Amino acid sequence: MKKIPWAQPSLNSTDKKYLIDSFNSNWISDGLYVRKLETNFAKLLKVNKILTVNNGTSAIHVVYLALGLKKGDEIIFPAYGYMAASNIALQFGIKPVFVDVDHETFCINVNNIKKKITKKTKLIVAINTYGNVCDFDELKKIKKDTGILILEDAAESLGSTFNDKQSGTFGDFGTFSLHATKIITTGEGGIVTTNNFKIYNKIKLYRNHGIDTKRYYHILPGGNFRLTNLQAAIGYSQLKRIELIKERRKEIFFLYKDFFKNNKNIQLQKFKKNVNPMIWTIAINLDSKKSINRDKIISMMIKKNIETRNGFYSPNRLKIYNKYRSNDLKISDKISKYIICLPLYNDLSDKNVKYIAKSFLELID
Repeated sequence: MKKIPWAQPSLNSTDKKYLIDSFNSNWISDGLYVRKLETNFAKLLKVNKILTVNNGTSAIHVVYLALGLKKGDEIIFPAYGYMAASNIALQFGIKPVFVDVDHETFCINVNNIKKKITKKTKLIVAINTYGNVCDFDELKKIKKDTGILILEDAAESLGSTFNDKQSGTFGDFGTFSLHATKIITTGEGGIVTTNNFKIYNKIKLYRNHGIDTKRYYHILPGGNFRLTNLQAAIGYSQLKRIELIKERRKEIFFLYKDFFKNNKNIQLQKFKKNVNPMIWTIAINLDSKKSINRDKIISMMIKKNIETRNGFYSPNRLKIYNKYRSNDLKISDKISKYIICLPLYNDLSDKNVKYIAKSFLELID
């Protein structure tokens, strides 16, 4: 049997058509498709300020640069989620302050944030893990009380909504990834959103070597965070069918959910009623009381030609964060040991979903 990958980009002939058009134009770095992609993203998200960048991590990086964050500052992060934003903080000499997550949604537990705020706190980063969306009603109350800015890391939640509003639009800044495993892909790529015009202009400068309109004249020490026209052409094509992508991913999610509904050892990620998620992966929290060895399950699934992935590591389990270990991250520490992610991508057949679910259940029962 052919190996079933954990994720796979959904590319079609229309994507190829736009890519070839960009290629034939000879305008392959910046260009028309970059503008088109930014315009269509702005329409989808209903925001005015959108900038493409070369990847999702760069999207976060340029926000930090534009805010002038520096050594000694503090940023609050969830203790479960992809560590891109906190890794950049380490590079800046910024202190990462971690907050535990909710055991059902896997997103930051907003109730635990206030006690972590100090005079040095400059930013709160909320990660929409696995396509879920954080509780931004409560996060906005914290911002109102403290004035601390919020960055919404929506790398995994493009197309998800909260109270019928698109993810990536709730914070002062929103960042997206267009990596090969993401909902919309350009291979590598990212998006930054903000309603702060001053910061938007700074991000624009940092993205392009600190140069504005006067050629070779550096206003500030920027870098090159630009997306290519070739990549943007693929993203522009894919964005046109985002609703079809969302519909299919939901179908797959409900297929899995139906197979697992009677198994008490499986806890699927939960989404609140006001969240309409773009399901990014099938994240399962295995019941630790049953002493199920998650990593052994991963190895055994490979023998069945099924690729799965472990959950993210909590900072307490990563050596680079030894200095910032905390005793109040118990949920994050626990779920990072027991979460397993099953395959989910648009071209995954119903037949293969059934095979994956059946194989998985045989191993954990």
